[in-house]
Amino acid sequence: MRFFGVVRRPETWLGILFNWLAFPLGLFYFVFLVTGLSLGVGLVVVWVGIPILLVVAGAWWLFGAFERTQARYLLRADVPPAPREWEKVEGVWGKLKAHFGSAATWKDLVYLLAKLPFGIISTTLLVTAVGMVFWFVAMPFFSLFDVRIINGTWVPPLWFGLICLPLGILVFFAALHVLNGWSWVCARWAEVMFGGPHAAAPAAQQPASLVPPTSLAPQAPAAPALPASAPPAAAVAPAPPVPPVPPVAATAPEAPAPIAPVVTQASAPAPAPAEDETTS
Repeated sequence: MRFFGVVRRPETWLGILFNWLAFPLGLFYFVFLVTGLSLGVGLVVVWVGIPILLVVAGAWWLFGAFERTQARYLLRADVPPAPREWEKVEGVWGKLKAHFGSAATWKDLVYLLAKLPFGIISTTLLVTAVGMVFWFVAMPFFSLFDVRIINGTWVPPLWFGLICLPLGILVFFAALHVLNGWSWVCARWAEVMFGGPHAAAPAAQQPASLVPPTSLAPQAPAAPALPASAPPAAAVAPAPPVPPVPPVAATAPEAPAPIAPVVTQASAPAPAPAEDETTS
């Protein structure tokens, strides 16, 4: 099941490590940055505060680079490496302007100062999860060894401990899911603060063409594209050559055959009737 498979994911334990380190790191960042910035700003009038501020600024760049590495490898967040804006310009004043003029410098400072409240939440979740799992799982052992709890006056019965044991296992897996959800929130926060314009830096660094569009030679209009649904026209094979017809020798026209005259025979006259001898 997916619910119980959370224990086998590497991201689960990497997120727990990140949350476990969040509070001590956040407390250190907060104390160092607040003390250093306050001391540097207060001593600017005697010029001593300027080198202090420069040291603090360099330190918070290193801290930001370390936090980017943590977010990339422990939270699997999509964040770029720490920017080095000062390497793109020459001169001390130009390098200072490039570093302090970058939005990433101030986003790193905000992220480092916000590390303390995020670390408090992470530590609260970890301590609560560990405490709940411990009490649920340990309840049957308190019953077996007659350990008094709740102001030392109550020994949990055995049936109560047997019920708490499977509940403790369920609470353990549920706590892992809750910690994974908080790690996801931390990863998205790191992407918001460490991402920004640096994600599109490779595309922005490509130089634009210096040739104005008016100097380009005019091009012939492209032929209209055929619709995508129409099949390509099949090539028509040329018709095979027709062999020449040999000439036919001219022949004289034949005379029509003579028509034989039709002879009609006249019918012979009928013989005259013979005279009666008696009349003669």
